[in-house]
Amino acid sequence: MTVVGIIALVVLGLPATIYLFVVVHHALDRIIVRHVRRYCGENGLRIARVRWMPAFKSGVKTEFTLVQVDCYDAQDQRRLMDFVASPFGVRKVIGSDFEKDSIEQKWPQDRPEGGYNRK
Repeated sequence: MTVVGIIALVVLGLPATIYLFVVVHHALDRIIVRHVRRYCGENGLRIARVRWMPAFKSGVKTEFTLVQVDCYDAQDQRRLMDFVASPFGVRKVIGSDFEKDSIEQKWPQDRPEGGYNRK
């Protein structure tokens, strides 16, 4: 292989690899949130907002994602649910909060400069 061939592979391969990484990352996020939405639907919860972030354990990223859902139960009471989920389903429910004031404190109305993940 010539030097020009190697340079061509790097110039074409690097952007393709980055694009593939981004596509797979967003697809996994959608799959994980779909599992959480299905779990909430099966338990009679109506979802208002969803956000997620990678799960860390001792400073190292794990294969799981933390998903936070702002939803309403069957009595139309607002709940803030926290889940640990993976592409294979909901692993566990970390907690749920019923107090409106604490929900608003945990889920601020002002978006940070980077924004939250979309609904």
